[in-house]
Amino acid sequence: MLYRQFMLRLSENQLLITIMQFRTKARAVDLLGKGQIADLPTAITELWKNGYDAYADNLNAELFKKGYQGLENDYFLISDDGKGMSSSDILDKWLVLGTDSKSRAELEIESEETLWKRPRVKAGEKGIGRLSIAFVGNPMLMLTKKIGYPLQAVYFDWRLLENYNLFLDDVIIPTRPMDDLEELPRVFKALKEEFLKNFDKEFNLDGQAVWENNQKELLDQIINETTKTLIEEPILDFAVKWFEKSKYNTGTVFLAFNPIDQIIDLSERDGDGLEDRKFVISSLTGFVNPFKGVDFHINSTFLINAEQESFDLLNSRGNFFTKSDFDLADVYIKGEFDGNGTFQGSVRMYDKVVDYSYTNPRKKDRRSFYGKIPIELGYSQGEEKSSALTENQFVALKSKVAEYGGLYIFRDDFRVLPYGRENADFLGFEQRRSKRAGTFYFSYRRMYGYLDVTRDRNPNLKDKSSREGLINNAQYRAFTSDAINFFITLAQDYFATEAKQSLFLDKKKELNDEHKALKADKARDKAEKIAFTKSLNEYPKKLEEHQARYERLLSELEDKLASIGVTYSEVEQILDELQKLDIDLKNLIPKVPKRYKPTETQKERLYKFEDRLNNYINLVKPKRESVNRKAQDKLEIRDLKIDFTKRYNSYISSLEKELTTNRVALENKVDELIKEYIERSRRLTNALSENKEGVINEILVKDQVLFFSLEVENLYSSLLAQAQATLFPLVEHINRLSFDINEEQVQGAYKAQYDQMKYQWEQTRDTAQLGIAVEIIDHEFNQLYAKINNQLKTLSDYNDISSIKEFGFLEKNFKQLEDKYALLSPLYRISGALNKEVEGNAIYHYLLKFFENLISEYNITFDVTESFKKHIIIIKEPVIHTVFINVINNAIYWMRNSEQRIIKLDYLGETKEIIIANSGEKIPDYRLDKIFELFYSQRPNGRGIGLYLSKQSLNEAGLDIYATNEKKYNYLGGACFIINQINIGDV
Repeated sequence: MLYRQFMLRLSENQLLITIMQFRTKARAVDLLGKGQIADLPTAITELWKNGYDAYADNLNAELFKKGYQGLENDYFLISDDGKGMSSSDILDKWLVLGTDSKSRAELEIESEETLWKRPRVKAGEKGIGRLSIAFVGNPMLMLTKKIGYPLQAVYFDWRLLENYNLFLDDVIIPTRPMDDLEELPRVFKALKEEFLKNFDKEFNLDGQAVWENNQKELLDQIINETTKTLIEEPILDFAVKWFEKSKYNTGTVFLAFNPIDQIIDLSERDGDGLEDRKFVISSLTGFVNPFKGVDFHINSTFLINAEQESFDLLNSRGNFFTKSDFDLADVYIKGEFDGNGTFQGSVRMYDKVVDYSYTNPRKKDRRSFYGKIPIELGYSQGEEKSSALTENQFVALKSKVAEYGGLYIFRDDFRVLPYGRENADFLGFEQRRSKRAGTFYFSYRRMYGYLDVTRDRNPNLKDKSSREGLINNAQYRAFTSDAINFFITLAQDYFATEAKQSLFLDKKKELNDEHKALKADKARDKAEKIAFTKSLNEYPKKLEEHQARYERLLSELEDKLASIGVTYSEVEQILDELQKLDIDLKNLIPKVPKRYKPTETQKERLYKFEDRLNNYINLVKPKRESVNRKAQDKLEIRDLKIDFTKRYNSYISSLEKELTTNRVALENKVDELIKEYIERSRRLTNALSENKEGVINEILVKDQVLFFSLEVENLYSSLLAQAQATLFPLVEHINRLSFDINEEQVQGAYKAQYDQMKYQWEQTRDTAQLGIAVEIIDHEFNQLYAKINNQLKTLSDYNDISSIKEFGFLEKNFKQLEDKYALLSPLYRISGALNKEVEGNAIYHYLLKFFENLISEYNITFDVTESFKKHIIIIKEPVIHTVFINVINNAIYWMRNSEQRIIKLDYLGETKEIIIANSGEKIPDYRLDKIFELFYSQRPNGRGIGLYLSKQSLNEAGLDIYATNEKKYNYLGGACFIINQINIGDV
């Protein structure tokens, strides 16, 4: 029996009345707590909601795995920096189930109780969310601190409540105050001893054995784990820091000593638990509504601390949605359901916005009124060809939608689970779409957005007791009916294959056609690139064969001409073959496609091949000229004229052959285009004319004339539009063609400009972020250096510390770091510097100190002439330092593979030129100017900024810098830079 019985005798009639009172078994709390929580994310969400209701701004879940900082056990903590609790709050509120302060939704006033923050609408409702802590592991320690009250510690193992013979009256929940966390080890021991008194009673008030045979195993487990449980140092440090960083040193920390396996498995980045991990992440991200973009600063984190790494679980699969993601939606819906079946709002389809309203023709009464529900929804096209986004935007949004896509529900800006999960398609989008995608356009997996419910507007849309969705009552059914029919009708109006209006479909077709054209163009580019790459592979072999054959023929000709009385007929064949090889030589030069810009690797290979080709020409040309002179001496004028005529004719023949080949290709392509044009034209004409007689015969009354006229006109317009989209543009393009304009070259130039602008924009964005980061780091370094320096000075005052070897190393290393930073920091402040006389010797010693470690590591000889040492430059010191650092830093990188590593600084007094030379890799001639272009770099992960800025800053100072391969400067054979005065005529 779960009640108490009392006997009461009333007045003289001696009437006996039995009075019974409910009694609660401890197991009821277990059923209300852990038994009502559907899963881990729901448990954490419930505890975070309680933290929010306590005016916390930071909500944290954190796993500490065994091995992290030497931990011997696993721990799981859930923390908030809210107002915390006093001992009376714990007794009168936290330990009282079903408290009604939240369900009444009474707003507090701004005071100490709200941590002087604006009053909040309570996220909790039923007064049992606190029991969720039982789901995550046992035993549990709660630490909580309220302003003006001591820190409170509560210890309990929720498994105790699984005993069905225990009444709540029999349960002891030990609580202890303490002044600070230094007392925690002592207090924790006392709490455990107090908790173990729960096992002193052998029988309950009804005389039953508290622990029966089938529960003895649970009894032993609880006692054993309580006895062994301890708080290790890293966990104690966490608690101390958590309260310290709270603004008012308040908050609550729940510590579960044996977290469930599901929590432990979340630390694994792959394996069997991957899907479960994804499920937890998708459930806990977007804890508060991120779609509104309002000032709602609640930070929620789930940190994993393992032996090898620490990371935030909620960001491990990418960032969640923000309001700005709606700007990227190809379809965007914003409006409101009024609670009676009507939607009023707008729909943006690509760049077109239309007002839209819909009313569901269902039965309406007061019982089905659910209140106003705003909706804001973005929709991502499944294929890039149907999207108006750029390639990068589409890929980024698609990956985010794939990870987090769905329709979310938020109540008072807090997420209602399970809505938004991939299996929470409560409006049945995918079920309908599987029947006919052409009719039911919307897919749950491609949408992202929210329905905005509140306790005030929608009081009858309530959570199930398990927190797994809304109760399926009349109001819920009315709302889902309205929403489902709204999306069905909207799809029929604009998005279905046979949509009533073509606004969306027309734009989609236009994008598809553009994408198709660009795809074909890219395929053509790719084919040309492949052909060019193949040619680069083949040309060296062709050159070797050409050279071997040419030299063999020259040798044979020379031998023939050496004979006395040689005749033309004896050398005629050799001369003919040499002439053919002379013409073929021009075909050995690779043809670079004009439609695209070759890669740097291709340019490098082309440069090296052209270098080989030039060397070959320079080698055989003198031999050919020598043989020609011998031929003139040996042969008669008649023979020479015959040979000249044959050579002349061979040039004519070669040119005619090239022209004829291209003319035939042109004629074939024109014939092919004309043939295809005629065929497509015929299909369009037939589509308009094939039903002509049938339509005419169907006209029996006057009214049909107008009807069929409109149909024919619409068909004509549709077919004409097809012709305008496919046939006419080709004709217009051909009309614009001219022999005086190289269309391929023009197109290639524009494409190269676009690629360059795109690349520069990406680099500029990265550079801007880098600049901001440098400024922040510079600011932080200044404070950090000051703190460390002061701490080192304080430590050095102790008599014993200075004698410790490690302290000496620490002090020396910090000094070196500080010196490096001092060398670097003036470079940040160029704008405020003044011109001064900078001696070459000072620059040299500055560089020696700056690159001290690298010079030593790579065994570099850093040489300098006396003329450079004595030379004086009038310039801002940071400017000249920056220039030399950039040039020498590059030199060190490109000398890594050189046998001899030499850097030399020189000054030529006669021409007033500074030389910075090295023995590393030589800069190809075609790159001598390019290396100073912004964002041009050949170094892996290089940004291509240093030399550009060096040139700009020197130009502002009246100087210039350029690279050269002239031997009089570049005597070390590597890279060579010259700094000189800018001539007035060059400005």
